[in-house]
Amino acid sequence: MLLFNICVLIGAVLTPPSLRWLYSTCIALLCLYQIFRKDWLGLFIVTISLVALISSNIWQERSKSEITEQWYWDVEQHCAWTPRFTQDFYILLKTPQGNHKADLCQASKPLDRVPISLHHAHLFGDYREHQAFVKGVDALLYLPQASQPAPVLTQLDQYASWRFAYSIIKGDRSQWDERDRWLINYLGITHLFVVSGLHVGFVCLLALLCSRMLWRCSALIQYYVPSRAWLNGLLAAPLCFLYAGWSGFGEPAIRAAVMALVFLSVSALHHKVSLLNVLSLCAWLMLLQWPGRALDPSFWLSFAFVLLIGLLMSRVQRFGRLLWLQCLMSLFALLLTLGWQSSLSTLTVLVNLVLIPFVAFVWFPVALVSLLEFTCCHSTLLYAQLDRLLLWVYRRVEDPLYQVAAIQPNEDVTALVKLCLIGLAFWGVYWLPSRRAMGFMIMLLSAAILTPLPKTWQMQWYQDRFEVLYWQPSAHDVPVFSVPKMLSLNGLNIALNPSKDAIAEHALQDNWHLALLGDAKQADLLRAMQVQVLTMRQGERLSFYRDGAVWQVQSSDCYHLLNLVKTVACEHAEWLESVLNYPQFDTGGLGARAF
Repeated sequence: MLLFNICVLIGAVLTPPSLRWLYSTCIALLCLYQIFRKDWLGLFIVTISLVALISSNIWQERSKSEITEQWYWDVEQHCAWTPRFTQDFYILLKTPQGNHKADLCQASKPLDRVPISLHHAHLFGDYREHQAFVKGVDALLYLPQASQPAPVLTQLDQYASWRFAYSIIKGDRSQWDERDRWLINYLGITHLFVVSGLHVGFVCLLALLCSRMLWRCSALIQYYVPSRAWLNGLLAAPLCFLYAGWSGFGEPAIRAAVMALVFLSVSALHHKVSLLNVLSLCAWLMLLQWPGRALDPSFWLSFAFVLLIGLLMSRVQRFGRLLWLQCLMSLFALLLTLGWQSSLSTLTVLVNLVLIPFVAFVWFPVALVSLLEFTCCHSTLLYAQLDRLLLWVYRRVEDPLYQVAAIQPNEDVTALVKLCLIGLAFWGVYWLPSRRAMGFMIMLLSAAILTPLPKTWQMQWYQDRFEVLYWQPSAHDVPVFSVPKMLSLNGLNIALNPSKDAIAEHALQDNWHLALLGDAKQADLLRAMQVQVLTMRQGERLSFYRDGAVWQVQSSDCYHLLNLVKTVACEHAEWLESVLNYPQFDTGGLGARAF
């Protein structure tokens, strides 16, 4: 019944506008059928789903005046302002510190505000408008870097490992540099530094340990609380929701908090339910709150990995269960990151086996207590000891981390091939614990890291030099280099690192459409001349190549987490792809989007 209602909610989101009359007709027939069958429980649950759909108003169409209304950002009050003030407008602000609701100003001084561009929620709009719809907000705002408030540094920031500890407990990776991002992705431990169900599980585990201690030490609690299961629910469930809210209410955190509430409630009532029923109830409750999250990949990935862990725990043999579980989870993660990550350490399984329990029982609780210690007492004595230990260990394992050979996943993988590989991997899990299942997994791993054929030709552009590499396999595999100052691709004139001298004159004479700059000082001038500008970072490399009739762009600074969380360079590459493939459309500015 719950799965059926989940389909009802998802169907309302996926139904195109021209067929919504058919969806409404089917829902009416369904209700009549349940009345005929006297299925009052099913009718009641469907009614709840329909009420949630009506209250969420997912089919709402915004007026043109709302979309074209000018908004401003007050740099002093750090809030959004518009002449037509409204309290019912929800703007999701995306910054390096994370996503949070933007405050609205009731009044703003003209000298303190700058114009901003909002991306209003639209189911069938561009990527940013679609993201606003998926997140259940009215608009999305990528705040320019100059308008963002400077990060507030504390005494804890003096420790080299605190930037990682803070990302573990809060998910804030704004203090990371490119080397940090590369190393975490290379070791395959990104999931430890993004607030997810794993971190909510850490909080729940700590709450259960506290509950156990209180139950043993306090006779008064044993007198007033019926059982320890009730104490677990009263203590762990609120703490899970408080932590999920403090960390930003991400999809995995919400799912884990709801699962903890359902599991603890069922345990307190002494009932037994299957994992599939718990997952179905959690998914239905989350979709009731906002049906549009059914289009969010993190929503499905979160539930899929929990289901995978449940299947593995019941099918993997007890001997070496943790090792086999981590190996298979790493295989699934490798299949999901195909095409996005160029290399992966062969020590990934070992590093996860060591770090997951260390983070759960040492780093995570010590970081939370240290943050509480600094907030209340302005002291950092506890974390100073842990930081000294972490630095001592890292200096001794740093060399082996880089010297071990890396896995080179296949970069040329389509979405259909990736989906087939993941489906086959789930099929292999059903074969466990037989030997043919392990052979099947090894075959999938070989297919994932199979080296692709070389591309016909490729261009590589650097910040300090722009090289066009033409690959000629027939000429003894000798690459030919040239260093042009301007290229014409697909009808677009692209300037490569133009000099400062007479830059405006050259832009008018050569009719520049796009300029790649190594220095951002000329960006404002070129933007005023209607020239699209992209500034490259130090050491960044852009690779352009043709895939049939379509341009594809890759950046060396692009780092993904399951294609859900991306660096700024990933947005730059996607934007350049759209410019090259669809030059007749105005792609607009990107704003600032980072981890």
